[in-house]
Parts: sequence; structure tokens; C-alpha cells
Amino acid sequence: MARTVNHVTSVVPDADDVMASAHDLVLLWDRAEDWVTPRIPPLQVRVLTVLEQHGSMNLTQLARAVRTIPSSASRLCDRLEAAGLVERETSVGSRREITLRLTVEGRHRLDSFARIRREDFASVLEEMSVPARRALLKGLTAFSEATAHNREPRNREA
Repeated sequence: MARTVNHVTSVVPDADDVMASAHDLVLLWDRAEDWVTPRIPPLQVRVLTVLEQHGSMNLTQLARAVRTIPSSASRLCDRLEAAGLVERETSVGSRREITLRLTVEGRHRLDSFARIRREDFASVLEEMSVPARRALLKGLTAFSEATAHNREPRNREA
């Protein structure tokens, strides 16, 4: 049976329960950003993560990947470049195209986030039984596989 929250009925009955349960996981994931100094805003962390995943890319590709307009992505990269986390290079194929890539310091910062997250997750997982950890991994793996079909945002009215 679908439940009503704020006068909106969930499409899938378990959606509200999953969202509530995932809340602590998301908070734990985001907490690493508070411990790495100097602090980087979440959208800038997202830019660094996208660049890490793709190696290098041009500004239009980056803007599309972080779902912003190129001028906003350019300002984000200005700040990241000033912090020494991203570098810009003129593309070999076109002198008008700029290629963005992580610097050594940018990679180091992302490694710090990963290390802190790993330590935080390990600490929480130690509090769980082995069967509970296995069930969590199985459920998160299934969730991850299901998101492969739902990666693009839907057009939604506010």
C-alpha cells in the first residue's frame, strides 16, 4: 500500500522507508567534506570527481556532466584552478578549446575524501553483524544496478 507524505503518494511503497534509511548513509558520505581542509564546496567536489572519472574533458562536457551551464562551470573551474586543484590546457586539436584535468593536488584531495569515507564506513560497519553487512551490500548492489536505467534526471514540475 502506498503511503502519503506531504499530500504526495509514493509511487513505490518502500520509497519513503528507503529514503529515511539512506539518510544516515548520505550524511556519513558527505561528512568527509567537513574534515578535508581547506574545505571544498560540494559542487566543486563533484567537478573534481567528474574529472577524476573522465581523465580530462572540455568545459562543455564538464558542464553537461555536472548539469550546469558552461559559464557557471567556467567560474567553478576558475576557483578550482586558483586553489591548484584543476589545470586548463589548450586542446591539441583546436586552439579555441580548453581541456580541463585534475592536478596532483586535486587527486590528493579526492584521495583524502576517499580515505576519510573509508574509515568512517569501516567504523560503522564494525557495529553491524556479518549477515547485516552482507544484506546491506546485496541491497546496495541491486540498487546500484537499478540506477543504471535511471541516470538522467526527469523533467519535473515544482
